[in-house]
Amino acid sequence: MAAEYRVLINGELCESATRETMDVINPANGRIVGQAPKCTELEVDRAAEAAWKAAPGWAETSPTERAEIFFRMANLLRKHRQEWARLETMQYGGPIFKTLNFDMRFDAEHFEFMAGVGRAVTGATLPVGPQAMSMTIRQPLGVVGLITPWNFPLVTAISKITPALMMGNTAVVKPPSCAPLTVLKLGELAVEAGFPPGVLNIVTGLGSSVGEALVRHPYVSKINFTGDSETGKRILALASAAVKPVACELGGKNAFIVLPDADMEPTIEGAIWGGFFNSGQNCGASSRYLIHESVYDQFVEKFVAAARMLRVGDPSNPETMIGPVAYKGHRDNIERFVERAKESGARLLLGGERPNTPETRDGYFVAPTIFGDCDPKSELMQEEVFGPVVGLTKFRTPEEAVQIANDSRFGLCASIWTRDIRQGLVMAKQLKVGTVWLNQHLSIVFECPWGGCKESGHSKENSIMVLDEYSMMKNVWIDLVGTPSTPWQGRFQGGNRLDAL
Repeated sequence: MAAEYRVLINGELCESATRETMDVINPANGRIVGQAPKCTELEVDRAAEAAWKAAPGWAETSPTERAEIFFRMANLLRKHRQEWARLETMQYGGPIFKTLNFDMRFDAEHFEFMAGVGRAVTGATLPVGPQAMSMTIRQPLGVVGLITPWNFPLVTAISKITPALMMGNTAVVKPPSCAPLTVLKLGELAVEAGFPPGVLNIVTGLGSSVGEALVRHPYVSKINFTGDSETGKRILALASAAVKPVACELGGKNAFIVLPDADMEPTIEGAIWGGFFNSGQNCGASSRYLIHESVYDQFVEKFVAAARMLRVGDPSNPETMIGPVAYKGHRDNIERFVERAKESGARLLLGGERPNTPETRDGYFVAPTIFGDCDPKSELMQEEVFGPVVGLTKFRTPEEAVQIANDSRFGLCASIWTRDIRQGLVMAKQLKVGTVWLNQHLSIVFECPWGGCKESGHSKENSIMVLDEYSMMKNVWIDLVGTPSTPWQGRFQGGNRLDAL
């Protein structure tokens, strides 16, 4: 019998009021991993009210007190890293080498990073003249709603929870319906680590009911969402009714630009990592490869040969590089992209068929797939596939490469591969994206801000800058001479004030 998990509301682990549950399916074999509560608007209301009541007290705690709880959370995460890595792999298919060596390390270290930078938040004094002083202070927003995706279930939740709580907000988290289990386990750790009741709340359920109820709730001051662009637009529309701010980290269709002088061996390694890490289920994935015509054939030969060596199979095997995609409907959608790309005239270089081995036949696997000679304006080169499917095209000049890269409704990231750093920097300034790497792709660290522009969203994750997303800047004016310094100064001294007017 599958294990049943509980949501966290006001410091208590509980079922939904209806006691309905949702099955969480292992995409590697189609078996049930666990069952999560299928919450309703009632649970959202209870969670939001608990967060609202807890907000004043949590806002008054010192950053040092919050940091002490964060360090306890980090230690607990390390204690459970093996168990949680296996659970993460089972619920969404990420290979165990990733969930154990990347996700679990990131999760613990993010609590520690935010515990540090959260104690370094400062304001400013502003020069407003000799008779007054002005200063800025940052204050929490109150209750924030955090809606998180399934491709990095725990990593993304923690990257939102830590800055939100460290800035003195309380939070209601809505994890993905198909992969909520590690976030629910995080709720258990929050109780053990000593978060006061109501500071962190977690509710599970469908986006159309629970997610939308969270966006609309009057106690929720701001929404932070990571996911696809169409859902982001829906959330922005719902929140606009209350002029509620929304931070969005959305999709990407990211260019991998190879100039003729690129060092080919590390470039190929970066291309494999950028395109196929996490089965391509990554908003920063390099899904558009723009290759200079003079090295195109060489790149194709080496790239296809390297991709052919990727081990596709059981994600619990440490040797596996490509696991399944997260759920059946997503696999089916990726396969439709592949079929349309075949019909468009793009040249299929690798893959294009469903893997059929003893390890893959019962799961939702997509083979690494590469198309060459793609039209830059084709669907494959314009729309986010969110799977291990990539397209290649040629360019003649750096200017043409920039034009092709910028011809997209997305603007998340891009990479440039060249020995000529000056040329790379010139192009980096011209690319309309939030992050540009030179001779690297998918290097995302705590210290650097992450986020894009255009339909990739407008907010930032990571770095000390993320704290701005979870706080309000307030200006405080102090009069130093005891009398108002206005053009009407003295007009109201003595007599009837109305007469003075």
